Amino acid sequence: MLWLLLPVLLLVYLLYRARRPKVRPWAGVWLWQRGRRKRFRPRLDLRLFLLLLAAALMVLALEDPPLGPSPMIFVVDASASMATREGAKTRLDLAKERLLPLLERTPEAVLVRAGEKPEAYGPAPGIALRTRLLALEAKDREARLEEAIALGRRLLKAPVLVASDGPAPPGAEGYIGVGSPRENLGIVAVAQGFLALGNSASRTLVAQVEMGSKVEEVRVPARGFARLENLPPTFTARLLNGGALDLDDGAGFGLKRLGVDYPKAPALERLFLLLGAVPGEEVRVRIGVPQGLPDRPTLYLAPSGGNPIPVLFATPHPLLEGVALLGERLPPPPPPPSSWQPLVEGEDGVGLVYFTEGGLYLPPLAAIQERPFFPLLVYNFLRPYREVRTGLLSAGETLLPTPGPSFLPPTSQGGAGRFLALLAALVLLLEALLFRPKPRAQEA
Repeated sequence: MLWLLLPVLLLVYLLYRARRPKVRPWAGVWLWQRGRRKRFRPRLDLRLFLLLLAAALMVLALEDPPLGPSPMIFVVDASASMATREGAKTRLDLAKERLLPLLERTPEAVLVRAGEKPEAYGPAPGIALRTRLLALEAKDREARLEEAIALGRRLLKAPVLVASDGPAPPGAEGYIGVGSPRENLGIVAVAQGFLALGNSASRTLVAQVEMGSKVEEVRVPARGFARLENLPPTFTARLLNGGALDLDDGAGFGLKRLGVDYPKAPALERLFLLLGAVPGEEVRVRIGVPQGLPDRPTLYLAPSGGNPIPVLFATPHPLLEGVALLGERLPPPPPPPSSWQPLVEGEDGVGLVYFTEGGLYLPPLAAIQERPFFPLLVYNFLRPYREVRTGLLSAGETLLPTPGPSFLPPTSQGGAGRFLALLAALVLLLEALLFRPKPRAQEA
């Protein structure tokens, strides 16, 4: 409706000039000549000004603009790739620059740091969250944007504006994409005697990896990965030519002595002494049937079992790496809750070994303590908790996400139209009171 503003103002002006009586030089020629000698000084026509003001207010009332800025949820990607250098600044710096003016004029806001575990600040006036925004750092292995959006909406019912170097997440009303294509090399994975490298560039790059006093060169394909093998069991590596992101240039791998809390059974004491474990609370061993999901890594040994049956099926899983179970006869343990999945099955799909995240459930100790697979199965279960990895180690961050086109949330619904219309009516009323026609004197 704003396109009507100029035509309406011009129409009011022309109608007013057409109805205004012409000025006649009744004061004489000398007054006309005196007026010519004076410099032209335009005078404010108050009546015309009030009429133009009322017309402008009516056009703006038809537009029905919002009363003011609406509340907003600001979600900021804090993953490591946001620390990528873009000239003298980082991607996170660019996001802060674009978000700060919007945040400062928001009457009520929630600021959510989207990392591996989203953190929210607010609700509060936007200006009060300015310091929080400027203090954000980018270092997490991933940004859980959808979880961050859900967290913000639990705190405030308002549109969501996301700033990220990845694609716009579903459910966001606004999105600010930051970042440009950059070449980067990084260490994306480490294991015993092994590391993997990633390359974000569109061309093959040669990575220079320093390990102690030795430097290895590895060709890494475009937008791909390469590996470096036959490394020491424990090592520390440094990438000398990493590129735009520094957080993935260093990594290391080591082993620690694991603390295990287990029942006093000779077979278990021999086993954990063999595996280099020490008494502690990091991993538990319990004799019993699982009652739910474990709150820490736990190995369960069934208190009893049925008649032994042959193993017919084993699910491919890291826990079974190098473990030969086909042909073994195992007693079925009492079934655990449905959240536990069978790893090894016998006839008719009867579960013999079960697993869940952080948990392993085996047949009774007396039935398996002398079997060759038992130490290896326990070793595989403990291995992730014995290994110590350092570094960013995130392929998605090393390959540097690509942002999409930005878009801002739609403006809030109007509400100022009624107030503008009322103001226009008051201006017209004032014009009518100030310039009402004077009554003519009655003739004698």
